[in-house]
Amino acid sequence: MSTTTVVVGYDESVPSEHALLMAAEEARLRQVGLTVVHAYHYGRGITPMGFTPPAIDEVYKKVAVEIAEQGVEHVRARYPDLDVRTKVDLGPAARVLVAAAGDAALLVVGNRGRGGFAGLLLGSVSMRVLGSTPCPVIVARGENAETHDRVVVAVDIDDPGCADVLAFAFDEAARRDAELVALHVWDDDQRLIMEQNLVAAGLLKTSEEITVDLDECLSDLVSHARTRHPEVGYSCRIAAGAAGKILVGESEHADLVVAGARRRHGAQPGLRIGPVATTLLHHAGCPVAVVPHS
Repeated sequence: MSTTTVVVGYDESVPSEHALLMAAEEARLRQVGLTVVHAYHYGRGITPMGFTPPAIDEVYKKVAVEIAEQGVEHVRARYPDLDVRTKVDLGPAARVLVAAAGDAALLVVGNRGRGGFAGLLLGSVSMRVLGSTPCPVIVARGENAETHDRVVVAVDIDDPGCADVLAFAFDEAARRDAELVALHVWDDDQRLIMEQNLVAAGLLKTSEEITVDLDECLSDLVSHARTRHPEVGYSCRIAAGAAGKILVGESEHADLVVAGARRRHGAQPGLRIGPVATTLLHHAGCPVAVVPHS
């Protein structure tokens, strides 16, 4: 995968403005360029002939280029030394963004676009992008300018792909000069019903014993991942309960929450967005990074 650019979708909406500036900062931190992408399409029945005359196509494309250039101007006003370029293409926004991110280091999108109503938690374009992306995606949730110097990463210690998720999280923490908090959440609701009798019979570990085992496993995983960034301070936490709810709470005091998603294989490549990542994408109080892994 090329590391020469960060790609961001821009459509003049407030969420896309937030995504634009976040993408510019990510590009600066990575010391790579930024590509501002805008997709345009025609409404149905533009003409009774069933096709779009060249003159109308030129008007649509001209407006699309102007929107993308406006995004570039916003970036250059804050990041004058950043290499910024535009990409304008005809087609559905998600498809255009995914195509543009084919060799990108990162894709950044807003949580909704111009078509989203105020109460919408996550727009359809963002969801389609997440389902098809070839690279890590940051959904620019939360518009609080306050920084916490803290990156939280959700670690599923039973998933071999967590190594990729931890590596991405450590990279982000290093770039931001931030602390990394590695969090593993296990659901103890079901075991509580039978725990007393099974523990008494020696057939089940206590919650305390399980927590100790999980903490040891998490610490080993994090210590290994940290070798690429030994300067990053970190902590490990084991929590019991609903993972999505706990991580959303953590997001209120973080600059970024990182979660993983498994790649789909076969005829429809993309990501399987699990319930924890879905909860974060809809409710987190800060940007959410979704990292693909096998």
